[in-house]
Amino acid sequence: MRLALIGDIHLFQTRVHPSRLVGKRLLGHTNLMINRRFRFNHRVLAPLIDRVAALKPDSVLLSGDVTTTSLEDEFHDVATYLQPLSREVPTVIVPGNHDKYTFRSARKNRMGTHMGGLLPASFPHVRPLTKCWRLLCLDSAQPQLLWSRGALGYEQMRDVTAFIETLTKNDALVVLCHYPAKMPAGIPHSWGHSLAEAKPLHEMLRDSPARIVFIHGHVHKPWQWDPANGGKPGNGDNSGLMYLNAGAPCLTSNRYPFGQGFWELDLPDDPWAPLELIHHVPEAADGQHTPGTHSTHSQLDLRWVIHRVL
Repeated sequence: MRLALIGDIHLFQTRVHPSRLVGKRLLGHTNLMINRRFRFNHRVLAPLIDRVAALKPDSVLLSGDVTTTSLEDEFHDVATYLQPLSREVPTVIVPGNHDKYTFRSARKNRMGTHMGGLLPASFPHVRPLTKCWRLLCLDSAQPQLLWSRGALGYEQMRDVTAFIETLTKNDALVVLCHYPAKMPAGIPHSWGHSLAEAKPLHEMLRDSPARIVFIHGHVHKPWQWDPANGGKPGNGDNSGLMYLNAGAPCLTSNRYPFGQGFWELDLPDDPWAPLELIHHVPEAADGQHTPGTHSTHSQLDLRWVIHRVL
């Protein structure tokens, strides 16, 4: 089964009515205007969606933070971008902290209202992928006054624990959650930017006899690592838990001048067979070295470089 994994898109609106700029959104919009809008180039999003569609995946998974301050217009723009893909391919999104950026947006379930059924109706959400692989979706996003701390909460953690305890060595699981439950050594993180239940969740997944792939976003750096194998990619023989950071497809940097791309993951019929993981990274087809204007109204001419990890 082929999965396409898309990370933190962070679509935004620079023109916002002053009445909406109160509380935490004022801080977020200030950061957007002086920092974030110069780093995220959403011109790469349309060709990225086209590339994903061309791969004909069996399912598309998005790890959250599709918006910047959870405005209605931001969700509308995300739905418009995804619609050609989501009409043809089963597409699932979990919330990120920026998708529940304010208490009001969370209370009014703005993401569920505007995302057209792409967001599960309740969490934890479990659905079959193949005969042996299942998908577990978690809602780790909680509105906060100042912090970006995530939490599953007592009831969701209780239900996740009960489900994980039913798994055997013949089971295989893909977990989709915005926050990571564990990060590689050397990656900076803080209490206010982490998942409250990270440690018990990681330990529970680590101790499960099942094969588990944990897909997340939140930290805008694409990576794959196996905490039981010295951080190196697992070979499918002795690695039960693997973490996969979807990254931020539109975030530009010296290393990724046209964005961080997306992942393609092929799940084997045998849950303990080697996985096939490919990172698709965009480059300019015409030799251009800088992404140019960050307008979303014109596309870039891109080619795609693939990096096989497993």
